[in-house]
Amino acid sequence: MTSERSNIPSLIQVFEPHKAALPPLRPYLRELWRRRRFALELSRFTDKAEYLDSPLGSVWLVLNPLMLALVYYLLVSLLAGARGNKGTGSGFDTLAHILIGLFTWYFAQNCMTMGGSSVTLSSRLILNQAFPRVLLPLSSVISAFRQFLPTLPIYVIIYIVGSRLDKKTTLTGMSWHSLWVPVIILFVGLSGFGLALLFATLNVYFRDTSKILAYGGRIWLYLSPVLWLPERLHGWHRILLWANPLGPVLAMTTTVWIEGRSPSPAQIFAALAWAVGLVLIGGYFFISRERDFAVRI
Repeated sequence: MTSERSNIPSLIQVFEPHKAALPPLRPYLRELWRRRRFALELSRFTDKAEYLDSPLGSVWLVLNPLMLALVYYLLVSLLAGARGNKGTGSGFDTLAHILIGLFTWYFAQNCMTMGGSSVTLSSRLILNQAFPRVLLPLSSVISAFRQFLPTLPIYVIIYIVGSRLDKKTTLTGMSWHSLWVPVIILFVGLSGFGLALLFATLNVYFRDTSKILAYGGRIWLYLSPVLWLPERLHGWHRILLWANPLGPVLAMTTTVWIEGRSPSPAQIFAALAWAVGLVLIGGYFFISRERDFAVRI
């Protein structure tokens, strides 16, 4: 007697990688906008799971770059004194430059590091839910921005108090040039988002990307105008500034906060070009491969 089960064909479902190709962008962007609240809630959940909602969480967000700025300031001051450099401005100018540079750099770095691991850390969510995967690195950028906000009041206080106490400083206090600060933050956020899309995609295929980014970020910091002034570069050496995706926007922070004047047209154009270019390149790189993520993770 033949069993009835032998007549039932077995079903085998095979998952194969997708070829890199963009989906229809209009429906994709429409769905992305419709689910924008998902990115906000995911960011809020991530921050709560970490430490941002705890009493000491926001304090540590300020103390970490503040103490690091003091260490870098001592090193830079010792090196400048050993070389006998003159005309580099007052000590407070140097401290203020390093401080705002580190605050801004940490914003961009958090976008890259958290966004770079956003896809691989959300494997269960990707396997069980259908949604635009861009929302994952976007939520990381929102978290990075929320971590950046507590540092701004501290810098403003130091900026105002220092400009009044140190007579040798070039700081003149808050002025209408400070209206450029939201533009700078927007440029940093867009650049960080584009870089987060790139590193998130790379991390799916090469899991060591996050580790390389942790060490490479330190070298990137030293090559950026955070511990040194953009005016120190002359001639062909200025390519280190313009070829750096974060170089022009970090130079803008020095121009606005330290020098108290509006950014130059070259700085604005370069920072805008890098921000838009990184979002477009990172967006294409990410969206064209996101259907492959479920197989790779």
